[in-house]
Amino acid sequence: MGIIKESIYKIANKQFLPLFKSQTIFPYYHIVRNDKVSHIEHLYAYKNEAQFRADIDFLLQHYTPINDLDAVRKGVPNSFLLSFDDGLEEVYSVVFPILKEKNLKAVFFLNPDFIDNHHSLYKHDISVIITHLKALDFDLDKINAIAALLNFEFKDKADFLFKIKNIPFKDKHLIVPVLDYLTIDIKNYLSTQKPYLSKAQVQEMIDYGMFFGGHTMSHPPLHQLSYEEKKAEIINSIDWVKREFHLSYSVFAFPFSDKNISRKLLNELFEYDPAILLFGNSGLKKDIDARIVQRFSLENPFKKIHKVIVTENLYKIFNKMIGKYQIKR
Repeated sequence: MGIIKESIYKIANKQFLPLFKSQTIFPYYHIVRNDKVSHIEHLYAYKNEAQFRADIDFLLQHYTPINDLDAVRKGVPNSFLLSFDDGLEEVYSVVFPILKEKNLKAVFFLNPDFIDNHHSLYKHDISVIITHLKALDFDLDKINAIAALLNFEFKDKADFLFKIKNIPFKDKHLIVPVLDYLTIDIKNYLSTQKPYLSKAQVQEMIDYGMFFGGHTMSHPPLHQLSYEEKKAEIINSIDWVKREFHLSYSVFAFPFSDKNISRKLLNELFEYDPAILLFGNSGLKKDIDARIVQRFSLENPFKKIHKVIVTENLYKIFNKMIGKYQIKR
C-alpha cells in the first residue's frame, strides 16, 4: 500500500461496509500455507489456512459468490470472485479442498513453463538463494562473489538483498552460476518440493468446475519485454492452457502489473478472442473495456480483510475525486 492507502487503512472501519453494497470485488492470492517455504518466503508474506478460511467466511457473510464466468461479464452487484496467480501447488493441496467445502469456484492462472515442475520461476530461485545465504549468516565472501556473478555492487546487506531481488528478466540466466556456486541443486528442489501444479492436479480441479487461464509462459515483468515478446508470452500461455485442458474460454491475468499495457495490445487480445476476460491488479478502478477485470490482493497476513475491503472502496472514492478512477491506456 502507498502512503494514501495506508492512511485510509488506519481509519477504515467495518461499519462502512454497508455503504459499498453494490460493489463487485475480485480479490486475489498466490499461496496459502501454514509454514515458510524457501521459494516464496523472501518475496512476500502470505496467509495461513486459518486466516484464509476466515477470509472466505467473511466474504460469504457479506457478498454473493460468483460461480461462472458469464456472471463476471454481465456484472453482479455485491458479489465476489477469487483468483490465484502463479499455479503454486498449495492451490491444489490447501485452497482447493476449502473451496470445495464452501461450494465456491475460483479462477487460477498458470505459467505453463513451470507446470509439472521441470523448470522454476527465476524469482523463486532467488528466494531459495536468499534462504541458503541466511543459513550461512550472509557470509561476506559469499555475497561478494554472488554480486560479482550478477554484475552489481552493493553497500550493505539490505542493498544486496534489494538488488538480487530485482535482477532484470533479461539477466535471469545469471542466476544459474549463482546456484552452481552455492551448490544448490534446483532440479532436486523441484523434484522433491514440487512447488508448482501438475497437469493431473489442474485437470482434477477443472473436472470439479474450477476455471483456468494463462499468466504468461514464464512470468516476466512485461514492461521489460518488447511488444512482440509481450504478445507472445500472453497469447502462447492462453493457447497452452486451452489446448492442454480442452477449454473453450480465454482468461488471462497480467503478472506483476498491468499498468503499462497499451491499448494496442489490449485490442489485439480482444481480436484474438472477443469473449476474453483479462485480469489486472489495479484495485477498484474502471478500465477502458468491461472485459478487463481489476483486482486487489487479500494476501497480506498482517492486514484485516474488512479494513482492506473498506480501504479499497474509500480509495476508489478518492481516485474519483482526483480524476484517477478511469484507467488511461
